[in-house]
Amino acid sequence: MERQVELLRADSSTIDTVLSWHWHEWSGGDENANLDEWRARLQSRTNHDRVPFTQVAHLDGEPVGCLSACDDDRDSRFAEQGPWLSGMFVIGRARNLGVGRALVQAAEETARTFGATELWLYTAEAGPFYERCGWSYRLRKEHPRDNSVMRHKL
Repeated sequence: MERQVELLRADSSTIDTVLSWHWHEWSGGDENANLDEWRARLQSRTNHDRVPFTQVAHLDGEPVGCLSACDDDRDSRFAEQGPWLSGMFVIGRARNLGVGRALVQAAEETARTFGATELWLYTAEAGPFYERCGWSYRLRKEHPRDNSVMRHKL
């Protein structure tokens, strides 16, 4: 399988696929959630020269995952830090094929190119994955409803 990661363009047809992934994964069935607002937020994360940006992974030309770097989705305990990774998603059939790791590496390289010296993220369950990608814990999850906060120097 050929794996490729590229920056998402605001005018790309792939934006509808990524929006669908985000909507289904994180809207939580909220009847008050506005799809147009979600689309605008995603489109605001499609820069090609600065944060925020969104990476999309493809296998054999088909989109299979995404990851954003942004300044507006952060853990309040480290609000002065950033940029932050957000919205990591890999479709089921593409998991355990290195797609997530490729997305993280591409986001790190892109953020470095755009002048970032570190990246941050918070996660409820994926800490061990990010640790395998070279990230370190700044704050470990202590309670079931809590998040770990992680950092990676670029």
